[in-house]
Amino acid sequence: MGFLSCWYFLWDIIHNDKHLSTLPETEGSQIIETRICALPDDLLLQILHHVPTKEAVATSILSKRWRYVWTMAPRLEFTEYGSESVGWFIEKSLQLHKAPKLDSLIVELGPHCPFDVDVGKWVENAVNRDVEDLDFKLLWTAEPTRIPKSLYTCDTLVDLTLSNQILVDVSSPACLPSLLYLSLHYVVYKDEDSLVRLLSSSPVLKWLTVHRHDNDNLKTFTVKVSSLETLYYMTSWRKLDEVEEDEVEVDEVEDAYLIESLVIDSPALTYLTLVDVCEDYCLIENMPCIDVADIGFVDNPSEKFLRSLSYVIHLHLFLTKSMVACCNTIKFSRLIEFYFRPDDLVDWLEPLMFLLQNSPKLKSLTIDAKTGGLPPSWNQPSAIPECLSSHLEIFGWRGYGGREDEKHVMTYILANSKCLKTVEISLLATCNLEETQKEFESMPRISTSSRLLFPTQMICRFYGITLS
Repeated sequence: MGFLSCWYFLWDIIHNDKHLSTLPETEGSQIIETRICALPDDLLLQILHHVPTKEAVATSILSKRWRYVWTMAPRLEFTEYGSESVGWFIEKSLQLHKAPKLDSLIVELGPHCPFDVDVGKWVENAVNRDVEDLDFKLLWTAEPTRIPKSLYTCDTLVDLTLSNQILVDVSSPACLPSLLYLSLHYVVYKDEDSLVRLLSSSPVLKWLTVHRHDNDNLKTFTVKVSSLETLYYMTSWRKLDEVEEDEVEVDEVEDAYLIESLVIDSPALTYLTLVDVCEDYCLIENMPCIDVADIGFVDNPSEKFLRSLSYVIHLHLFLTKSMVACCNTIKFSRLIEFYFRPDDLVDWLEPLMFLLQNSPKLKSLTIDAKTGGLPPSWNQPSAIPECLSSHLEIFGWRGYGGREDEKHVMTYILANSKCLKTVEISLLATCNLEETQKEFESMPRISTSSRLLFPTQMICRFYGITLS
């Protein structure tokens, strides 16, 4: 909500007053202004809370009553993409700001902002005023900016976000006793020890979000936090096969084959998301608290990595070739909800059957298989998976194309799922809806109470997220 929207909102409330509506326009406007100015500071500060600081500062010209209201706002937000005076404006605003405590400072500077601004001074100001929420995003092309050491000893900081051209340099002991949420988006690290010190200084950290790029100075990313409950980790490496060979220098080729590793030692972890990562993994073997795992893409996982997921309750898995060999050996004793998406180059039907055999409590299964890759080969299992005969209630298929192998799987699941209640099928555009419906209706179903749905957009009920 912008400042003008807030202002019009107040105007409408007061303008609808029956007494004011009967007064002449000039007299009514004066009374409206008086009524607004008579509002308590707390309410005016609530209005300013919903607007960027630049607009909040602008309210100081409205009247004497508004002149200093913004200076008591507990939250300051600066978003600039090209102003040459942004440094002066932010520094002057921090100088004039009079609130005894600064709860939140958010700064986002775009690629066209000047590089000579004193970011460190702004951080120092916030730290000295017991900041709880600090968010800095530097999108310019200058060299990464080093954050003052005082940030890493701020005992009031609860939520910290550092993004883009920021150098994480924790060369001395750090202490962040209140930090619960930490986000590191495409930053650069001085070295691996800086990351280790930052995380080890956060004894109550619950949530960690990491986005990495290939020039962040790290070969091993270590997450060793005993209190951590949620980890979201994504990389954006430039794959060597996407670059023409004559464009790659010898040193670049050698660097591309250096081992990258992710080490996770967080026994309290309950929610794990890994997206587009191309590294070798070394995870602790025992993670008994993990409830939800979203494995978007893991290029070369070890068996130890996959075994660390054996206690999950909700699993979203992108199946790659390197995972196939482990599908028969890993037991998912607690798994009740499974979203299965195979790589186009994987013969996935047999691995899927192994996974079903090893998931005896599964209640919800969704297959998201794109046609156009290798056609999977169907071999009917010798034994019916326990989850089909005793537990499976919801089955969905996204991108069903009506191929023979797909029909075999569909027939098998319908014929053997005794507890099935809902079947939701999302068809490819190449499928004829009427013909496909007739095919499904002719398939034998052991569960007489199951409903067969063909929505235009399939809704996947995967731990509260709607997938379109």
